[in-house]
Amino acid sequence: MNNTRIVSIGCFVVAALATLLTCTSSRAAEAIEPLVGTWRIERFTDTDAAGKISYPYGEHPKGYIVYDASGHVHVQIMRMPAAAPFASGDDANGTNDEVRAAYRGYVAYFGTYRIDAQKGLVVHGIEGSLMPSYLGTDQPRPFRIEGDVLTIEGDSGGVHFLRQLRRVR
Repeated sequence: MNNTRIVSIGCFVVAALATLLTCTSSRAAEAIEPLVGTWRIERFTDTDAAGKISYPYGEHPKGYIVYDASGHVHVQIMRMPAAAPFASGDDANGTNDEVRAAYRGYVAYFGTYRIDAQKGLVVHGIEGSLMPSYLGTDQPRPFRIEGDVLTIEGDSGGVHFLRQLRRVR
């Protein structure tokens, strides 16, 4: 085989790989694009098998889920009304009950996310979390977007969960 033919084949292979990578990257970007942004929590409920609705972070929780274009997710949600300040006035010196109330009234984690469009899932890959059991896990979330409303809804451990968020503009 002569050098010209080898160079031509090499150029073809490089061009084909570049096209494949660009198309794959473009499809991945298209898949996450609808989620990219900041979403404010509006509703956070759990419903048990008997139909009883509970509000783990109160009826009017505060918080955000942020999906960025690089594929990272950040989640912070707090109970409202918030836990009372520690009686000592020092956040590092709460009583066991005060610390427990603060912990139970807040959820926070961060990591990456990916979309499984066929299954209608966003999968959060947890890199850091206030909840030790989340660390290093994948957390699949069935979701849908209608206009500026993101609904994350599904069933887990006998509980139906509903998280409704609104895009921040």
